[in-house]
Amino acid sequence: MRLTSKLVKQRDAADYFNVSEKTIQRWRNNQILKAGIHYRRKTPAIANSPYLYDLEKCENKLNDVDKRDVRRMELAMA
Repeated sequence: MRLTSKLVKQRDAADYFNVSEKTIQRWRNNQILKAGIHYRRKTPAIANSPYLYDLEKCENKLNDVDKRDVRRMELAMA
């Protein structure tokens, strides 16, 4: 799949990252993914509106988090 700034449904984002929808929700709840930057509601005025994700921004954020975790692990092992 080619990355674009197109927004995709949560199920499609989960498939792209090879994780469950629950994991995507956990990333939102833990504020790894930020509202308005990495995702938004399809219809913001409706509370139960589905979330849409910007895959490119999400991937950049997850790569950044992954880099920081590796550095932390290396320091802990030293």
